Amino acid sequence: MKLKIISLYAILCVIWGTTWIVLKISLNEGTPPIFGVAIRFIIAAIILWGILFFRKEKLPMSKIAWSLYLQFAIFNFVISYSLTYISTQFVFSSVSSVMWAGFPLVVALISHFILADENLTFSKIGTILIGTTGAFILLSESSGLGGNNVPLGIAGLALAVLVAAWPNVYLKKHHKVLSTVQLNVVSQTIAGILLMIISFIFEADMTMNWSHYNIFAIGYLTVFGTVITWLIYVWLFSHLTMPQISYVAFFPPVIATTLGWIFLGEVLSLSAIIGGTMIVSGAVLIHWINPSKS
Repeated sequence: MKLKIISLYAILCVIWGTTWIVLKISLNEGTPPIFGVAIRFIIAAIILWGILFFRKEKLPMSKIAWSLYLQFAIFNFVISYSLTYISTQFVFSSVSSVMWAGFPLVVALISHFILADENLTFSKIGTILIGTTGAFILLSESSGLGGNNVPLGIAGLALAVLVAAWPNVYLKKHHKVLSTVQLNVVSQTIAGILLMIISFIFEADMTMNWSHYNIFAIGYLTVFGTVITWLIYVWLFSHLTMPQISYVAFFPPVIATTLGWIFLGEVLSLSAIIGGTMIVSGAVLIHWINPSKS
């Protein structure tokens, strides 16, 4: 596998791994969840429009292109991100990231029925199950899991993962239709507008706390957690298989759990360390048995 692919893959995992603790602290400091994700996408969209203009790219307007725009905007960005922000209020930051470790299993199952060259084999199932088992060990060992309404938080995160899976598989099938910038600029613009309207309606009694940390959090989650990561993520669709791409979800929980333990006092037990090791091992194995053809 080329060094560029591995390097960008690693950067993506590290950034997404750090976003969980930044998000959790920001929510604790008074960021309304829907408003937080809305302003994140609006600012990101403005940056992406600048990139699109600089690169002089024209936006495809075909039926498939608009299907991709809308699926990512509504399912990935509006519904899935909203559920993740809201649910993270009720659980540890590490638990949120670990719940997202179930993403590869859902994606692999859908890919099996949609993508001709992504059939499930025993080796693929085995590596995914190794990572998934490790994720559940982490989850079971997250002492206390959080504050009130933990079951609600976990249910919301599980739904967020399910909702986000389909657009990713559909994108893999039609990844040549749009560039990374084209997909993200339109999808995030639509999502930002819709989310701001939803926030205006349902969070009218909530006030944004414009603390120094929250300003930093918005900047970090926008530039690093949204613009950079999503550009890398969509670019990887042209260079990796679907299981390899979806395994991005397995590395951030290890980082997030460690940071949550250090900075937020979220307990990291021996079993949690074992679970994290299984996650990384599964990710390494799936690359070894099913290397990219790029």
